[in-house]
Amino acid sequence: MTTAFPSTTSSSAGPNELTLAMLRRQNQFFRGSGGVSAGNRSQGFRPAFYDMDTGIVYPSRFASGLEAPMHLLDGLPDDLVVSRLANGRVEAVKPGIVAGFIRHDQFFTRQQAARATAQPEDLAGRFSNPRDHRRLLVLWERFVEDQEVGADHIRPVVEASWHRCHAGRVDPERRHAPLVADTQALDRHRDRQAALREAAQPVLARAGELLLEEDNLVLLADPEGLVLDVAGDHRTRAQAETVNLMAGGLWSERDVGTNAIGTALTAAEPVQLYGAEHFCTGIKRFTCSADVIRDPHDGRVLGVIDVSGRTRSYRPHALDFAMSAARMIEANLMAGYFQCRDRVIEASRDAFRRWPGEGLLAFDRRGRLVKANTPAHDALRRLGADMALTPQTRLPSLDRDAFGGTQATPAWLASQERQPLGAPDREVGTLVRLSARS
Repeated sequence: MTTAFPSTTSSSAGPNELTLAMLRRQNQFFRGSGGVSAGNRSQGFRPAFYDMDTGIVYPSRFASGLEAPMHLLDGLPDDLVVSRLANGRVEAVKPGIVAGFIRHDQFFTRQQAARATAQPEDLAGRFSNPRDHRRLLVLWERFVEDQEVGADHIRPVVEASWHRCHAGRVDPERRHAPLVADTQALDRHRDRQAALREAAQPVLARAGELLLEEDNLVLLADPEGLVLDVAGDHRTRAQAETVNLMAGGLWSERDVGTNAIGTALTAAEPVQLYGAEHFCTGIKRFTCSADVIRDPHDGRVLGVIDVSGRTRSYRPHALDFAMSAARMIEANLMAGYFQCRDRVIEASRDAFRRWPGEGLLAFDRRGRLVKANTPAHDALRRLGADMALTPQTRLPSLDRDAFGGTQATPAWLASQERQPLGAPDREVGTLVRLSARS
C-alpha cells in the first residue's frame, strides 16, 4: 500500500522529482503524526532522504553541512540536484529521492515513521465488565430471537459483531471452533507464516512464562483467524482445547462468531470480550483480549495476538498485555525488514553499475521495492505501469515466500525480464530489467 501524495511540482521540475512544494504538501498531510519531525523527534527520528538508485540515506542538512531538524533539500549532493531557485536554494532533486527519517541507522518512510510513533489508543470503552455478564446473557437470548438490542445496553464493538454473525448465519448454539483438516494442513499454514512466527516466537515464549500462574494462554493467529501457536498455563490449555482454542483452531467471526481473535481481525483494532459477549454458547465461559499485528512496511494486518482464559481469570490489563505483545512482534518484523533491505542493496549493486542506462527495479524476497534507478521512471511510464517508486511499494506477485503463488502478475510486469538476486542457495530478492516494449 502506498500513500499517494498530491503532485506539486514547479514548471521546471519533472513529474517524478521531489520539490520544495512537495515537501510542504507532505508536511501538511502528516501534520499531527510521527510523519513530521515535530511528532517523532523525541523518539530519536531525524529527517533524511533515501536515494532509490543507490540505497544511500542522506540526513537532512543545511547548505552549510550542519544537520537540519527539518527536511531541507539544500544539503543534498550536487549530483542529485535538478534545479535551484534564484536565491540558490535547491528547488528540485532527481527522481527517486524519498523524504523520510533515519533512526538507528535505518531509513523509515514518512508512513512507516508515523506508524512506529503512533500513540497507544485510548482504551476507554474497550474493557469488558464482568458485572454485565448475566444481563448480557438475557440480551443475547433476545438478540438471537429478534435481533433487537438497545444501543445503550451493549458495547458498540459487541453489537456490531453480533449483527455480522447474524447476517453471516453463524450458529449461536455452536459449542466449539472448527479445526483445519489435519496436521499436514496446519504445517502448510505455519510455513506460509514463517516470518510472522519467527518474529513472534521470543514474545510468545516470554509471555507464556509470565502467564503460567495466571490461568491464561497467549495465542498467535494468522489473518484468517487460524491459531498457529500457543503458550501459557497447561491446565488452561487443556480446558481451551475443549472448544478447539488450540493450534489448528479456526477463530474467525464467520467460523465461531464474536471472539477476540476474529473480532479484532474484522474490526482491525484491539478487542476485549468477557463471557456473554461472545456470540456462540460454547465459548461464553471464556474471556479473551486481542490486538492485530501489522506489517511495519505497509500497515497490512498480518495476524493477531490473543490472551485467553476462563472467565474467572479475567484481568482488564490483559488487553494492555496483548497490545504490548503485538508491538514487540511488529518491532521484530521491522528489524527483519531492514535486514532484507540491506541484503538487496548489497546484492543488486553490481547490476545497477553494469546496466546504468536500463530501467532497473530491485525487490526483496517479499516483493518490497528497495531500489529503482532513474531510467526506471520513464520505462514504467512507457509501459503504462501506475506504480510509485518508493520504499513503501510492494508487488505481491514477486513475493518468493508466498504460499501457493496465488497473486496475479501485473500485465506490465509479465513481459519483463526477472532475475534472482543473491547466490542460488541464498536468493534475497528479484531484479526486474524494464524493456521499453510492453
